[in-house]
Amino acid sequence: MTSRHSALGPPRRRLALALVLLFSVAAGLLGQAPAVAVTGTGRGVGHLWRVDGVSWLGTYRLDDGTLAFCLEAGKTSPVGNHYDTTTGGDVIGVSTDDHARLAYIARTWGGTTDADTAAAGQLAVWTITGLNGHTQRYYAGRANERWPIVLERANQMLAEASSAASKSVVASITVELAADGTGLIRPDLTVDRVTGGPSVLEPSHEGTVTLDGAVFADGSTTAAVRNGEPVPVTATGDRARLIVTATVRFDDLPYGRVTTVGNSPAGSQMILFSGGVAASASESVSVQQLSPLPFAPRVVTETSDTVAEVGTIVTDQVTLDVRPGEGLLSEWGRYDDSGTWRAVPVTVRSRLLGPFLAPLVETDDWPADAPVVCEVALEVLDGPGTYSTQGCELPSGGYFTWVETIDPADTPVEAGRDRVGSWRSPFGAATETSFVPWAPSLSTTASQAEGDPGTCVSDALTVVDLHPDVPGGVEVESVLVGPFDEAPDEGGDLGPVDRIDPSLVVAREAVTVGEDGTYDTPCTTLDRPGTYVFVFSSAGSPVAEDGSQIVPAFSDTTVHRSEMTIIRQPAATEAPVPPARLAFTGSDGAGQALLVALGILGTGVVLVAAAGALHIRRRRRPGLAIDAESTARPGDRPSALGVGDAR
Repeated sequence: MTSRHSALGPPRRRLALALVLLFSVAAGLLGQAPAVAVTGTGRGVGHLWRVDGVSWLGTYRLDDGTLAFCLEAGKTSPVGNHYDTTTGGDVIGVSTDDHARLAYIARTWGGTTDADTAAAGQLAVWTITGLNGHTQRYYAGRANERWPIVLERANQMLAEASSAASKSVVASITVELAADGTGLIRPDLTVDRVTGGPSVLEPSHEGTVTLDGAVFADGSTTAAVRNGEPVPVTATGDRARLIVTATVRFDDLPYGRVTTVGNSPAGSQMILFSGGVAASASESVSVQQLSPLPFAPRVVTETSDTVAEVGTIVTDQVTLDVRPGEGLLSEWGRYDDSGTWRAVPVTVRSRLLGPFLAPLVETDDWPADAPVVCEVALEVLDGPGTYSTQGCELPSGGYFTWVETIDPADTPVEAGRDRVGSWRSPFGAATETSFVPWAPSLSTTASQAEGDPGTCVSDALTVVDLHPDVPGGVEVESVLVGPFDEAPDEGGDLGPVDRIDPSLVVAREAVTVGEDGTYDTPCTTLDRPGTYVFVFSSAGSPVAEDGSQIVPAFSDTTVHRSEMTIIRQPAATEAPVPPARLAFTGSDGAGQALLVALGILGTGVVLVAAAGALHIRRRRRPGLAIDAESTARPGDRPSALGVGDAR
């Protein structure tokens, strides 16, 4: 391909042009076409020598209507002889330059109807191929009195052929694209002349240009364009790499050394067909250019764990591609890095939001006050693909979800910032959400802090932050333990419910909780004096097929004052004061002494009961233990009751 700045004005940014020059001619350049049979039928245009009435100087006519010059002076006339034709650039047996001259003469003057011109053309041909031992003047004489004109004209033809004859013609096309996708195409023709060598032709021939990956100003992809004239084009397509291919073809060009000759089995003169052979020249060129179109990154993410535990390190798996759209690239953008085309870099910023205590619903907007667990940044240098972020630790129970953004400001200007679209993910997408099961906050209060034997006591369970999506609710078992002769220490642990001495379990009442609120157990009548304590446990929500639970098992067997009830000892009954005289015979005062002693004993019992009444209320600590068995502290159980180690 030939590229010149002068014809197109100041040079634009130019990329590599793929040059595949294809030069051809009708019937095949420098090759030989299949033979076609013709027969010489008589004289064509020229002069008959009046001296012998036989010698002829001019063209001969063939049975297909064409005219031809003779190539071999001295041989017999072609009239009446059969000829096989051959076409090519080396079919006469002369030098390349002479072949070009003969082709030029045949093309320029072979079809003339002027006798002097035809005679001069034949003389010029024999001058090139050989005069058979004679001079030009000898053969010019056949033109009779016109011989001086014919001789002069023949030499003029030879001079013109040496100057204008060409050995070949080639086409080229230049494609130039600017950064914005606009550009120019220009086809050219270069003729390799016998004298002077190759030269680019001024605009003189019209060729057909076909575009692929670009359009002309009118939106078409095919146009007639003259050689040497630039025409504006615009690249099309939505790929990051624009490829524009331009193909030009010129037909019926009067250049080159290809000609058609005829050979006769009879041995008569070889003949040179008039008109020559019209040449065709074509070329196809491709250029590549970075597309100026922007692209819109799209992020699809997936959390590493959809169900997890507190303390789990979760990551965000990021898959990058592009969003389709009018005026956008259909693939990831590229930028020019010192001659190497690289993917435009972007930074994906991920935030883990939570905890939320209700299942999330996907929305375009993010909660303005959403708590942030962590923020991580992922620099992507290689374009589309799947990547993983750094990890974040889940701090508690609840729902946690990833959200992502891409900001063009994170991309350097020189790396294509102006072509990067922004991205903001939806909030609460299922694939981006991790769930950490949690137990509700549950506190209990005994209905009475103290009472007499026969008192009926119940347990009030207050539930806070229960998961709102538990089908059928959660069953909580309230267990009443006692009586203890001595009140257990507040904060002590009675141990797992299933390991408490069965003789101390007074009642078990199951309560189903479906939402936050306070739930009362049926009351239990307490007849035996002592201290009683309510504790509770729950197996949590049903276990799913994958082994997960929405609400995990939880319990609280710690002693809290609010969960304690004291049943007092019954008061002793006073004996009636005896009359002055005993009602039975033989009393000597000993009976009165016995009554006094019984009165003193009754007073002591009352004092003991009063002292026990001081332990009447206790307050439980806030919060619950999930999986109480694992959190129980050995040694916090009153040994006197056989529920733990000695204190």
